[in-house]
Amino acid sequence: MAPHSKVVTSLLGHAHVDMALLCLGSLLACSAEPVRLRIHDDGTLTEEDRARLAAKLGEPWVVGRAEAEERLAEHLAFRPATRALRRMNPLGLKLVDALVLAPGERLLFCDSDVLFFRPFSGLWGDESEAVFLRDVQNAYSVRSWQVLREPRLCLAGHVNTGIVGFPRAAYDADLLEWFLAHPAYQRTPVWVEQTAWALLGGRTGCRFADPARVRLPTDRVELPADLVALHFVTPRRALLPLYAERIRDRRGEAPVALETVPASRCRWWDLAVSEVRRRFRLRSGRPGTGGAPPRGWTA
Repeated sequence: MAPHSKVVTSLLGHAHVDMALLCLGSLLACSAEPVRLRIHDDGTLTEEDRARLAAKLGEPWVVGRAEAEERLAEHLAFRPATRALRRMNPLGLKLVDALVLAPGERLLFCDSDVLFFRPFSGLWGDESEAVFLRDVQNAYSVRSWQVLREPRLCLAGHVNTGIVGFPRAAYDADLLEWFLAHPAYQRTPVWVEQTAWALLGGRTGCRFADPARVRLPTDRVELPADLVALHFVTPRRALLPLYAERIRDRRGEAPVALETVPASRCRWWDLAVSEVRRRFRLRSGRPGTGGAPPRGWTA
């Protein structure tokens, strides 16, 4: 590992290796600071997958699932709800394993579906900050009336966990166990992990990487000159090849110095607005809510 390199963690399974080679490769190419990748295997990576990752991504440090479970045995011994999340939801490994087993005092995490377009620095903010991406909605597994009734559901608003910078000292395992022990708070399983991070962020306070430069794709397919990265969440995943075709070799360009902005609290009425908007989009069949890419391209 190069001196003073950042260790950046990702969670990966066999189905997404090709995407990871593209996206994590773009992270290595665009980061102004040396990066060593640390990959948590969800249990499905093959030996061939590991060989491809080693060849293309600078021999990342791979943490096998069995190894992680052995190292987490004591941590999980009296936390049955957290243990169940890891068993039933692969994203539980991102919430628990990646942070608890982080090699330093702060987790730096990047999903394998974040594509970088130009050199950058400062993506994860200051060492003491909790940093996420800003989502276009409050994509949480709890409902507005639950947030209204339960004061402990203090969530940061618009948290997206494609990028995570989080101090290990701010990790509240007991708060997570309380949250995960309530099935009623897990009505949308795919968003449970993201909701848990928003709960941690709401407790400690958090910030967003520059939302103008690091964000989710929109209905309008475009590549602004100042764009640094896009997070291709599942409904937008079909757009990834279109953007990948337009990656330019920008070595030698001065890196964009990214800043962070404060996140606000998600009040019950904020969550209610997101719920109403999602329901409207589903009923109206608006583009971008499914897997089909929007039409048009703006260079």
